[in-house]
Amino acid sequence: MASLSLREGVQEHLLISKPALYGINTEPVSNTCFEYSSGYSIKYAYNSHETYWLNGKRINLAPGESLFLNLNYNHSFRVESSSLSRGLCLHYQDQELESLFANLKKEHALDYSLNALRKIPELRFERGSHLNQKLKMICNDLDDDLQKIDQNGFETILEEMLMEIDWELLGYNQRLQEFNPATRQALIRKVIKARKYMRSNLHLPIRLEEIAQEAGMSPFHFQRQYKKTTGNSPTRNLTEWRIEKAKLLLKQDRYSVQEISTMLSYNDLPTFSKAFKRETGSSPLKWKSECQ
Repeated sequence: MASLSLREGVQEHLLISKPALYGINTEPVSNTCFEYSSGYSIKYAYNSHETYWLNGKRINLAPGESLFLNLNYNHSFRVESSSLSRGLCLHYQDQELESLFANLKKEHALDYSLNALRKIPELRFERGSHLNQKLKMICNDLDDDLQKIDQNGFETILEEMLMEIDWELLGYNQRLQEFNPATRQALIRKVIKARKYMRSNLHLPIRLEEIAQEAGMSPFHFQRQYKKTTGNSPTRNLTEWRIEKAKLLLKQDRYSVQEISTMLSYNDLPTFSKAFKRETGSSPLKWKSECQ
């Protein structure tokens, strides 16, 4: 049974429960998410910092952040927060998640498998994600009038969560299982920040030192941790993304191969052509001809 509860300090108050969500039989609802030992929960920190202890390991949430928990992994779990802190807790049973996931897959809205999600003990969603914007809206409604909560609206929160997950993020979490939750999440955030920087600057001859600085790490440490997290080196990813961009530009038929080479920060045409052929098996001109 899906349920939504309001948390004030460490006390929870049941707000909404759906006994037949998605048309499946569900177990009786609990008065608090803390009493569940299976299924999935989303914890949202509304107005203050919170500390969660997962199997003895600590992970911190800032206001506006949320934490997705697979309770099948996290049997030992508690939260530390001030008496004035407020937040939301959403709980879904495994069958409910499975049904919702199947519906989204039919709509081709997801590009990862449910089994991949089930292997993740927890996922943190930072402030600004669609999921957290939805949770904030519900908290804002609570401040005005409890009756303003849309009784059907909270059913979309898990869908928002599933849509927010990047399949690469799932892979990162699986590769970094030896790290504690706080360290794992911090490293993933640094790697994602570095990847965004790299993808935004394919036109520049960016160096490893610059990428590492963006991630707040030394070049040597960054390169090791990046490869451990993603399975590739930063240089390998840069090459892949530049060649993908080159393909798009070649299809547009607006630029010469020489111009595209310059636009993607290659020093000369032979270097670009060699990199392109290594990635695609064809020279830029031959690949363009075959596409046309």
